[in-house]
Amino acid sequence: MPTAEQKTAPTAFRVPGLVEWRELVAADPADKGKQEETRKAKDELKSVLLTSLQMQHLVVLAGSGCSQSAGGPSMQDLWNEAVGKEPTKSAKAVASKVSHDLTIQNIEAFLSRIEAFLQVTQDTEINRFLDSSKQAILDKCSAFLAADKLGAHKTFLHRLSRRRVRDQRLRVFTTTYALCFERAAAELGGVALDGFSFTAPRRYDPRFFGYDIIRRPRTGDDLGHYLEGVFLLYKLHGSVSWARSQGVQFMRKTNPHLQKPA
Repeated sequence: MPTAEQKTAPTAFRVPGLVEWRELVAADPADKGKQEETRKAKDELKSVLLTSLQMQHLVVLAGSGCSQSAGGPSMQDLWNEAVGKEPTKSAKAVASKVSHDLTIQNIEAFLSRIEAFLQVTQDTEINRFLDSSKQAILDKCSAFLAADKLGAHKTFLHRLSRRRVRDQRLRVFTTTYALCFERAAAELGGVALDGFSFTAPRRYDPRFFGYDIIRRPRTGDDLGHYLEGVFLLYKLHGSVSWARSQGVQFMRKTNPHLQKPA
């Protein structure tokens, strides 16, 4: 794991089809040659992004860190919350039982190993640790959300979700548990098609990703128009608003802070 003393990697991008990475931040601000190179790289990146927006299919992968701009926790924060900066006795005991190396500070890998273990062997201590860890993650990923911190998410959705009629809807794949994209869409009056039904209780069914929303025509001569601000949202690692119903079906909950994550 990287430490505070380690330097972060330089910000860079790679043009599709090429192997060379181009730095966007000059390592030495006094080096005018490097400054010029980074300026050109930024211009090229802007051009590449603008060109991408004109493509018929636009897919974005947003990592779990995308919620940090809104005050959300990092994966390291979640590890510390569930396991401890210095692993607790309970965490050590559970890790020993499920054969997880605690030097690998990956909370998802640890919890996945625990759940796999419980599929075969029931253990009260492990069950208790799993429940407390999920509750800690749920609380950490739910408490920070506020509309005034979602500026970046709202700008992102405002610019990318309003596409030409002939283009496919924006598809956002994200590994974050938090509701940043959902709340940002609500603030903008947009709609996130997330695979859940449109009636309460909201049940998950992949066929809902094939649905769309149009503006109803006022006359019979008009076939209607696709509503602006609609996008597809895929939560790859689940969400704080998800819960299992009878251990099988996923449900969407109104008050995620009152529920345990699935």
